Amino acid sequence: MNTHFQYFSSPINEIQLPKKFTFPFYYEPHPLCKLATKEIINYLKNQTDFEHNFGLNSSKKGIPIGKMFGVLVVKNKENEIGYITAVSGKLAETNTHVKFIPPVYDMLSEDSYYLKEKKH
Repeated sequence: MNTHFQYFSSPINEIQLPKKFTFPFYYEPHPLCKLATKEIINYLKNQTDFEHNFGLNSSKKGIPIGKMFGVLVVKNKENEIGYITAVSGKLAETNTHVKFIPPVYDMLSEDSYYLKEKKH
């Protein structure tokens, strides 16, 4: 079971699936991608899973650090439409999050080359 698969919180039965991928640099995002993006923005505004200063609220402590997020609309093995989300780089000093898929290589793992070299 993939714990990172997200179901849409809004109804999507009226939205048709795309026939193919579009060119990633010059296109209008599909309505499902826009909806997934809105849902992730709402999650980030209201979540209590982690503390991170995105620079959007002047009352937040710490140095403001923006992040890049992505969504990918997918169909699971049960033929259900949903989405997965990712974040670029560490978020709140970690790469492990409830909503975001983990990186292929976690440079913050205990035995990573990155952390060993950072100590020197």
